[in-house]
Amino acid sequence: MRGPCADQKAQQSEAARVTPAYPEGGSTGDGQLRHGPRPLWRQVPLGSSGEVFRIIERSPRAGAGPVPQWARCKAFTSARPLLRHGPGVRRHAIPASFSHRCFYQTPLPSRDIVSSSVAPPLLSSLLRRLVPAWASAALSARRAAPDDMARVVTLLAAAAALTTALALPAAYLFAAYGRLDGRLETSATLHAAEVAEMARANPAFWEFEDLHVTAPSHNGRAAVPERRSVFGANGKLVMEAGPEQGLAWPVLSASAPVREGERIIGQAEAARSFREELIATGLVSTSSVLLGGLIFLTLRTVPLRMLRRALERTAYLAAHDMLTGLPNRAIFGDRLTQALALARRNGHTVAVLCLDLDRFKEVNDTLGHAAGDKLLREVSARLSACLRESDTLARLGGDEFAVIQPQAAQPTDAESLARRIIAAIERPVGIDGHEVTVGVSVGIALAHPTREADPQRLMIEADLALYQVKERGRGDFCFFSPEMNARLMERRAMEADLRLALAEGHLRLHYQPQVALPSGRVIGAEALLRWTRPGHGNVPPDRFIGVAEETGLIAPIGAWALHEACREAAGWPEHLGVAVNVSAVQFRLPGLYEAVASALKASGLQPSRLELEITEGVLLNDTDDTLAMLNRLHALGVKIAMDDFGTGYSSLGYLQKFTFDKIKIDRSFIQNLGNDANSAAIVRAVVGITRSLGVRANAEGVENAGQADMLVAEGCGEVQGYHYGRPMPPGDFARLVAG
Repeated sequence: MRGPCADQKAQQSEAARVTPAYPEGGSTGDGQLRHGPRPLWRQVPLGSSGEVFRIIERSPRAGAGPVPQWARCKAFTSARPLLRHGPGVRRHAIPASFSHRCFYQTPLPSRDIVSSSVAPPLLSSLLRRLVPAWASAALSARRAAPDDMARVVTLLAAAAALTTALALPAAYLFAAYGRLDGRLETSATLHAAEVAEMARANPAFWEFEDLHVTAPSHNGRAAVPERRSVFGANGKLVMEAGPEQGLAWPVLSASAPVREGERIIGQAEAARSFREELIATGLVSTSSVLLGGLIFLTLRTVPLRMLRRALERTAYLAAHDMLTGLPNRAIFGDRLTQALALARRNGHTVAVLCLDLDRFKEVNDTLGHAAGDKLLREVSARLSACLRESDTLARLGGDEFAVIQPQAAQPTDAESLARRIIAAIERPVGIDGHEVTVGVSVGIALAHPTREADPQRLMIEADLALYQVKERGRGDFCFFSPEMNARLMERRAMEADLRLALAEGHLRLHYQPQVALPSGRVIGAEALLRWTRPGHGNVPPDRFIGVAEETGLIAPIGAWALHEACREAAGWPEHLGVAVNVSAVQFRLPGLYEAVASALKASGLQPSRLELEITEGVLLNDTDDTLAMLNRLHALGVKIAMDDFGTGYSSLGYLQKFTFDKIKIDRSFIQNLGNDANSAAIVRAVVGITRSLGVRANAEGVENAGQADMLVAEGCGEVQGYHYGRPMPPGDFARLVAG
């Protein structure tokens, strides 16, 4: 058994043969080092990448020995904190690829210590003996090395500070030197002219030798702070005049020739001390150094601070929803992965709740998106108030939220939380003077410690439970069950088969005759979609139309049905029309008008012979776009019929906003004719409305002669049903109308 920090490459070394004694545990042989019954670390996959990490914990235990001071290496400083589990417990995850040598003996504060249990003193001793000194030095140097960005900023700041500290004094010094040098040259030139004039006036002037004259002073200082000298042609000093104390070092001088005509008869020199300029340069240098230091500190700290804040802000925005401030889908997935890992470690059950707001779209449509944003923020606040500190709430997008509930008594706590959430969201919300009421549907999935739970799979299960709630009527909660998964698999298989049927032409249309009363003459047919699914036989439309609507296949299927129905109807007698159902989802999708126009053009069918049947669901949101589309189709020449009138969102206002060509009475009222007085009254009322509006009435589902006679008595002019003919293939219907 190897010590945890032994150098695995030095297998022949004495240190590698040291065997630590553990009173309760030791190496498990699977890469886990144990002290007592609990592991020091545990390898688990974390994150979407599947990278293996070690879960390292520290939990004070009664009666345990002293806590060793573990140091953090590069792996440890980049560890991601996991969920807190009770007071004083902190978990971190580090990549499992880092070797045990990452831990060395530099003390750290106790709050940074993480271990699964208190290690014995022998372990600390082994660590100090087995870790090579060069490894510790290398790791320390690597840990102490500044970040590349910090180095760049530091170098730039230092360059700017050094430039400032050197450039200002140098510029001042060169300017002072040039200024003094110019003055000395001017003074020497003037002095040479004076000496030449004196020599002409007194030829004996050159007979003087080494004559020193003290310049007059004023208040103890020389009136002329210069030393002026005259030299003969042979270079000997003739006369010198200057301050009594002489000139302080350093001294600058300039000379000019003394001329007599074109002949140089001597030299005149002017000299001056440069000390005052040097002292002033020193003061400027001091100020420049201070300014440079200020520049260095400013350029060193401000950009890094701004960069750090920008990175923190970027990291926050990458992990949180901007509208609500909640964690987003990415961070939710990461936390769910961590929660599942800890749940397997501790034997707990994790619950995931998927939430979807009910009637949220109505708020956006009626009050605007700004009101919708305010509602989402209020909902987020209410949801947060329902949770514990250990729970995680995230906004997945739109009006979808999700909750992770770890370390709870399941399923009781998940059910209680769902009930609290539903009650909290149902309370009215005041937005811009309007009182808004929405609901929430909750789907719950549980990850039991007895089975491996994949985060993505758990979310799918919660979504399936949420879908089940919506099918049942919304505003409730539901736990996932395996039966839901079976239904999902069946739904996916049906979607795949439906796509294949559309691509390979396995869909077909049957036609049910529409008959005029009381003559019984066939005046048209309704095209009904049929599908014989391989291995399943004939599939009722109500089973696969919903799948087509959810997957977007309804648009190409509807376009195919239009083309096929128009093509068949073009071969019928000209007095026969064809009716094609248009799904509410298909009506809202783009391309319906183009599909109708293309079908008519390709088949050559007169537009007046095509009838489009829409349900009341299309008119539920009677927006300008809906009415505009109906008017465009009407202008094309096709007829518009309202299907299943009286069963959905019946409103006489629909009949006022748009002039339909036909109203079809739902079969549920026809079936009860003769047995239910209310059904007869409803049929009588609808027929009366159509007669008053000048449109036709069609009764669906007529199955016997008694129902037909009652409809004739009520004045209904058009029927269809099994009494007159079942839906039949195109050939059978063509023979029916031909005979």
